[in-house]
Amino acid sequence: MRINIKKNSNVAFYIQIKNQIKDMIYSRQTPKNYVLPSERDLAKKLDVNRSTIVRAYQELKAEGLIASDIGRGTYVIYNNAAVENTKPRNFVKSLFWHEMYSESSKKNYDDIISKIMNIDGNNRIISFAGGIPAPELFPREEFEKIQIELLKSKVENIFSHSPVTGDKLLKKEIKHLMLNRGVRIPTKEVMVTSGSQQGIDLIVRTFINVNDVILIEEPTFFGAIQLFESLGAKVVGVPTDEYGVRIDILEYLINKLNPKFIYTIPNFQNPTGVSMSIERRYELIGISKKYSIPIIEDDPYGELRYDGRQLPPLKALDKHNYVLYLSTFSKVISLGLRVGWIIAPEGVINKLSMLKQLTDLHVNTLSQHIICEFLKQGYYEKHLERIRKQYLLKRDIMTNELKRNFEGFKFENPKGGFYIWGKLPNRVDLNTLFKKSIKNGVDFVPGNFFYKNNEKNDNFIRLNFTYPKKDEIIIGIKRLMDSFDEIKSISND
Repeated sequence: MRINIKKNSNVAFYIQIKNQIKDMIYSRQTPKNYVLPSERDLAKKLDVNRSTIVRAYQELKAEGLIASDIGRGTYVIYNNAAVENTKPRNFVKSLFWHEMYSESSKKNYDDIISKIMNIDGNNRIISFAGGIPAPELFPREEFEKIQIELLKSKVENIFSHSPVTGDKLLKKEIKHLMLNRGVRIPTKEVMVTSGSQQGIDLIVRTFINVNDVILIEEPTFFGAIQLFESLGAKVVGVPTDEYGVRIDILEYLINKLNPKFIYTIPNFQNPTGVSMSIERRYELIGISKKYSIPIIEDDPYGELRYDGRQLPPLKALDKHNYVLYLSTFSKVISLGLRVGWIIAPEGVINKLSMLKQLTDLHVNTLSQHIICEFLKQGYYEKHLERIRKQYLLKRDIMTNELKRNFEGFKFENPKGGFYIWGKLPNRVDLNTLFKKSIKNGVDFVPGNFFYKNNEKNDNFIRLNFTYPKKDEIIIGIKRLMDSFDEIKSISND
């Protein structure tokens, strides 16, 4: 029995051995009752550990191909002839897809985003988990009017292709929108993306090599962490406080690690809800300039301020093109439209477009035209005013219910955004609370997901107040408190 192991292959030795023996069995080189070499003999012959042969044989046994008996050894039990008589002549053996996955895809990332996206509005669960706008606040009448107008006058355009970097008229409207945020740019420095998540993906795939260091706020958006790590980057967390990222620790890590990028969410940060102070913003821009390290600024929540004065994005303070700016309409208008944008130097936009054309060619044309008209006809500002008022009410309902009913839960009242970030008493087991809460019909996101490798568990949780209805917030917090009381009483027994 001849087995050849490729020492430089990415396929594990035991899988190579198992597959070759399997092929011999299927091809009748080793018929039924054929006695295989002992584990020790085969390991010596192939110059591998005996445990490698043991594992290969175990998998072949699990698939019903071989068996072992004391005194007889390991032998083939697969009946080739019987199967040959019953299977069609064009029989093709099963393909083992799991053995073909790339190394990066073999990493087991938690499917927390998929679970949140699977939220069913008719489900009994009241969800505080997702970063999702309120469905009841969708501008239904405005969108209905816009679509009717588009179908009457521009039907050829809205179902046609679009430039890779985005529809020119939409880019012009985004340019005007950015002026309101204090950023003056030409349309050639704008790229339309399928939400800001695609923007992060394009930037990382264009710039990041394996083992490049990216400094992130800690905690931060889990989707960004997973994306960075999936491409082989080394993610290093920088602690934050009530004013944003700690600049002193950031500078220390820059000197120590020589990072490729700094990733930040300065406005109503996900998950903490903290807005970086204006002083920190200037300091961060200064650090970026001093060490020539670019910044990825993720700004999905910047226009959702409910208290205090509006602060400029980092891009508005950036005089030397060190900031790559990302934003989206997903949090303000609709998650389903999947329209966001990148602001970057023209040369960077051109490079990003080369990668984008290999993935999705361009963002959905109809969505781009609808958003463009929504902006052009003045609906956007009116919609912003409306949702700010409603989200403020929802935030206040949730914070009041938490203060009234959830003793021991510590949190800061966010001045904008989507989330309340709070800390449970240390005596509470977070996993137990999460399971009990799901059983009682309410969910949330445990805080460990917002740290690299889910490695930190300090009993923080993130609660979203924009998605559930007002009455659901009251019921949901009651269910959460009941869950807390139930596990507390069990631990006291």
